[in-house]
Amino acid sequence: MLSLGPTLLTELLGTTSRIVSGTMAFVMFLAATGVQFAVRKLPRRTVLTAGAISTALGMAALIAAVPASSVVLLVTSALLAGAGQGMGQLGGLSLLNSTVPPQRLAEANAALNVGGYLPAGLLPVSTGYLMDAVGLPTGATVFGTALTVLAVVGALFVLASRRRVPEPA
Repeated sequence: MLSLGPTLLTELLGTTSRIVSGTMAFVMFLAATGVQFAVRKLPRRTVLTAGAISTALGMAALIAAVPASSVVLLVTSALLAGAGQGMGQLGGLSLLNSTVPPQRLAEANAALNVGGYLPAGLLPVSTGYLMDAVGLPTGATVFGTALTVLAVVGALFVLASRRRVPEPA
């Protein structure tokens, strides 16, 4: 969303203002940070599931924003995507910290980052090429749909693991 947002804003608003794009990125990061403070005392599974739901809702708002040419929906998408990213990162890092032995924590953190940031880099680049080939509305829809599917799969994985791994008090 962070890399796709400026292009969508340019198309929806007809502006190339870096201030507008930067403000949307700021709002997204603010949501990611703020939500971590708001949910830090919740169980990890709740945080991870809520993050996945927030991401899926954000992508639904993105998919709706483009054909409607709605800046409000696009900003809503950024807020929800930011909140989803913040909760996912908090939940993932908390899970690592509670399950990985301290002497292996650095390498587990590195693996988590590679596993998270590699797709986070490849998906928007692929979407950019897709948008060049098929247009912005179709590319944004494919991007939003792919992230929604990944978020739903993640939520289902968290919910399915509920029976196997007890949550510490």
